[in-house]
Amino acid sequence: MDLRELEYFVAIAHQQNITHAAQKLYVSQPTLTKFLQRLEQRVGLALFERKGGSMELTYAGERYLAWAVDMLQRKEELDSELAAIRQDKAGKLRVGIPSVRCSVAMPKVVPAFSKLYPQVELSIVEQDSQQLEQALVQGELDLNFYNLSKYCLLLEYQILGAEPVYAVVACTQQLESGQRDENGCPVVSLGQLAHLPFLLQKPSQRQGEYLYNLMAMQGVSPRKILETSNIRAAVSMAAGGYGVAFISRSFLDYLKELGPFDAYRLKDAGQMQYVAAWRKGEALPQYAKEFIRLMACI
Repeated sequence: MDLRELEYFVAIAHQQNITHAAQKLYVSQPTLTKFLQRLEQRVGLALFERKGGSMELTYAGERYLAWAVDMLQRKEELDSELAAIRQDKAGKLRVGIPSVRCSVAMPKVVPAFSKLYPQVELSIVEQDSQQLEQALVQGELDLNFYNLSKYCLLLEYQILGAEPVYAVVACTQQLESGQRDENGCPVVSLGQLAHLPFLLQKPSQRQGEYLYNLMAMQGVSPRKILETSNIRAAVSMAAGGYGVAFISRSFLDYLKELGPFDAYRLKDAGQMQYVAAWRKGEALPQYAKEFIRLMACI
C-alpha cells in the first residue's frame, strides 16, 4: 500500500464512478480499473458493489476508506509540520536559566513566545550557571541565559545587558554614604560592609563567583560568610537583620516583597554582563533568535 493507492481509492469512493474518478486524478480509466482489480485481489474482498453506472462501498470498503482518509490526513499533517520546521516555525527549544532570573523573566517571555511560535516545544531547565554551561556544551540544552564571568571557547554569546551589584541590608543598619547612583541609591564600598556577615551565593553561581573575585581584588575579608544557593533566602535574611546580601539591579524591584530593606550600590564593583549563550558553530533557528530578543526586553 502506498499513498497513491490510497488517493486512487478515496477518489473512486467519493466519485462513485471509475470514469469520473479517473478524470479527477488525470489518469486513464483502464489504469484505474486495473488498480481496483489488483487491490481487491490483494485484500481478498470486494470493496465496491457495482450497481449500474454507480459504485457503492461494501462494509469492507467503508473500513478501507476510513483508514485511507485517516492516513492521508496524517500525511497532510506531517507535510504541514515539516514545512513549518523548514520555515523555522516548529521544533524544540531547551532553555537553561538560573532560578531567580527564571522567576523574573519566564512569566513575561513564555506567553509572548508561545503566541508567536505555538508549534515550538519549549522546555525550561533551572540550575546554577556552572551546571547550565556544562549541559549546554554537552548538547543537553540549546540556549542559556546567565551572568557571564569568563568566556568558554566552545560557546558563542550575545550580551543582553550589564547590571551593577547592590548590597541589601535591614533598614535598621545605618551605613554612611556621601554618594548616590543614577537611580538615587546610596553608594558604599565593599569594605564598609565587612563588619557584617556576607550572605553569598556559591562560587559555582556566577554572582557568587563575581563577589568572591571582587573581595579578592579589593582585599576585603568579611567577619563571617554564609553560603546559600537561594538568593531569595539570602535577601530575606538580610532584610531580617542578619548580614548583607548581594543582588543585581534587575532583581531589586522583584525582591522588594521580601523587605523592607535598604539597597546600596557597590562602589568600584563594575557591572555583571548578562548574556545569551549557545554552542559555537551552530546556526540558531529563527524562533531561538526571537526568544533571545524577548529576553533582552526584560
